[in-house]
Amino acid sequence: MSPSRPTRSGVHRSTTTSRPIRTILFILLVIPTLCGFIYTFRFHITYFNDGELFDSAWPEENLPPNKDDRKPNIQVPLISKDQWDERQREKIKDVVSNDTLIETKNRVYCGVPFIWKPSELHAYHAIHETWGKRCHILRFFIDPIIGDNITGYYNMTLASDVIDAKNKANTTLPDDVVILHNMRRPWHSCGKQTMKNQGNCRNIFEKVWRMAVYIADGSGGTCVGDDRLAEVDGLKFGIERAEWFIKADQDTFLFPDNVGRYIETMNWSYNDPHYFGHVLNHRKEDRGVSFVAGGAVFYSKSALLAAAESYSNMPMDRGDDEEDGTCRDSYTGTEEVVTAVCLREHNITAEPAIDYEGREEISLYELSDILGYNRTAHGEWWFWNSKKRYPCHDDGHCVAHLPLAFHHYKDSQDFLDIENELYGATLTINHSNRLRNHLETHKYFENVRAAMKRAKDEESQSPMPITDHLSEDKDTPDITNITQQPESPISFNNTNTQNRLYCMIPFIFKPNYIHSYNAIRKTWGKRCDTLKFFIDPVIGDKETGFIDLTSNSSNYTLPPEYVVIVRDMKRPWNKCTRDNDERCNQSLKGEGNTRNIWEKIWRSWVLVDDMGDSDIAEWFVKIDADSYIFPEHMKRYVTEKKWSPDEQHYFGHILKHRIRDAFPMIAGSAVFFSRATLKSAVSIYRKFDNESNSDDGEGVMKGWATSCKDAHTDQEETITSYCLKQHAGVDAEAALDDEGQELISVGEIEDGKFKWMFESLSTKASSYLILCNTSTTISTTLESNRTRRMVVLEE
Repeated sequence: MSPSRPTRSGVHRSTTTSRPIRTILFILLVIPTLCGFIYTFRFHITYFNDGELFDSAWPEENLPPNKDDRKPNIQVPLISKDQWDERQREKIKDVVSNDTLIETKNRVYCGVPFIWKPSELHAYHAIHETWGKRCHILRFFIDPIIGDNITGYYNMTLASDVIDAKNKANTTLPDDVVILHNMRRPWHSCGKQTMKNQGNCRNIFEKVWRMAVYIADGSGGTCVGDDRLAEVDGLKFGIERAEWFIKADQDTFLFPDNVGRYIETMNWSYNDPHYFGHVLNHRKEDRGVSFVAGGAVFYSKSALLAAAESYSNMPMDRGDDEEDGTCRDSYTGTEEVVTAVCLREHNITAEPAIDYEGREEISLYELSDILGYNRTAHGEWWFWNSKKRYPCHDDGHCVAHLPLAFHHYKDSQDFLDIENELYGATLTINHSNRLRNHLETHKYFENVRAAMKRAKDEESQSPMPITDHLSEDKDTPDITNITQQPESPISFNNTNTQNRLYCMIPFIFKPNYIHSYNAIRKTWGKRCDTLKFFIDPVIGDKETGFIDLTSNSSNYTLPPEYVVIVRDMKRPWNKCTRDNDERCNQSLKGEGNTRNIWEKIWRSWVLVDDMGDSDIAEWFVKIDADSYIFPEHMKRYVTEKKWSPDEQHYFGHILKHRIRDAFPMIAGSAVFFSRATLKSAVSIYRKFDNESNSDDGEGVMKGWATSCKDAHTDQEETITSYCLKQHAGVDAEAALDDEGQELISVGEIEDGKFKWMFESLSTKASSYLILCNTSTTISTTLESNRTRRMVVLEE
């Protein structure tokens, strides 16, 4: 049979119907394949990091040395790192303009270890609806495996599984999820009995340490929302986007807004190592450490970096064994112990988060239970083990009124109820709400609402954080005129106008000192007849930037009242004028300033006289910002002494330890002058700028006892006493009561003496008590915090 002839169209009649069908089938086959390829390509480009896709690996200093199992395994050379950076620079403007990257003092990074399976997603949504929105950064750290027996399991580090999860289980991950790479212990495959009992394989420590490493340097994980955008041009992943870091369980209700308040109360810096929360001590016998309970673990930036360093270098070879009290990878659900052991390598120990009454900032269990705990009635079980005893341990209600966290709320509805009760318009008494079943819980919630309202009101009335009030404001008068502008001094209801007290506080205006400014104004400062803070012209710090207010171009607003700028300072507090000044450099490194206090004091007193303030009071005190003074007691003291302000009086806590080479002097924490003595001192100080013997070197340290001059020294007490004795004939006088007891404490009042002081306020000696030093050192405990102690003394 001869073949059929082609038609004019060139197509054999026998194939006219088959070819279109084949074409359609071909298109239907190719398009999904092409789409899948594009999706896979974009997924890898967008998500994976650590040199997985680049033609040359990224620098490996961020990866743990000799720990190959911690390195990414995918090496597909698709684009170069330069090409990647060029693409991201177009996007970086949007990232850095985000509010979460704005420099603030106490930003909070909230990290939640999480298992992404359908039965747990209620917790994810509840966190977002409640406390999560108050974190500066919120991230959920998940295992690579997601899903369950019904939807199927998908490895989200494999592009094919990502596609299957979307197509088969209708599952995609949100932007605030971080997928941790190379988890050695899957959460879903450890045995039926364990899965039945726990719901997962309890690989929590591995997840915690990988989480810390990711936050510290960005390695070992992939953020779905692409945290790498913030790394380009030096903006790093998490560690530079917050100052304080929290590991919170998904059944914990956090109070991120109270974290900054607690930090300010403690006067902590994120550059110092702080690892804190609800501290437990029952493992000290077998592990040698106290640790922070894992429901909510808080770290300063310094502590988080220390933990990440230990995790990056710890042994990995026994990772399948239970923890044994050493810092190593281990298969354990008690991550708290290993964390404390690893931090011990850096001499970092757990600090209990409690308020000034000993009340816990973190509740470990439901409030309805823990508010009823009674230490005496229940006995010394592990919860109380080795804790310092406070009255609330037996009185109940031993949870702080500005809490940091409530733990052990498994039902997400509890989160919504707590949010409504504490942040809603009113406290509702809803008996259908199981949080309300316990009368004590309701009473406690009333206290929390009241405390948070007070804190918010005080913050709204206080000067703005330095990052806010250092912004230009064209409607604000030039700051250079602040000392000439009339100021209304803080008034104290005092009918005795013959003994008015002028309180002068040398001060450095930088963010971590603002708490002292606020505390003084709210406590003893309001009982001074005049209260003034004399500040250096340089304000700010390294994080917010330094601003020199003497510049004509500076137009920045400060707290509008009570601040005087000492403009003619020759020695800035934030840098040394000579590179080879070893003493100055040591002070700057150790104290955080150059210790130019003598220059600030003598120039401040000259300013007091120049402004005419030496005629608006009879008595004057130079007082440190870490001191608590009783102005009313001082007035009573000079009245009973029958002293006149027109006589020479220079008094306080007298020191004679330099009697061999110096005159007796008044300790610098509180130095009192009569008006006559102040004017005598000012007449001496005015000559300093015209003298050529100013000393910036070691000479003043060796010859200070016989020198009355300008100098770079922090020993202002010695020079003050010398100037007054040598040039005005004024001797230092001790402030003592009739029994010879000191009226000024130059050191911290220990706990036992605190009780004596309060109980004896009616006695003659204590009624004359003028000053309590409330300074804070690096090693002090909660009781010695200056801001809180001022509040305690005030109460």
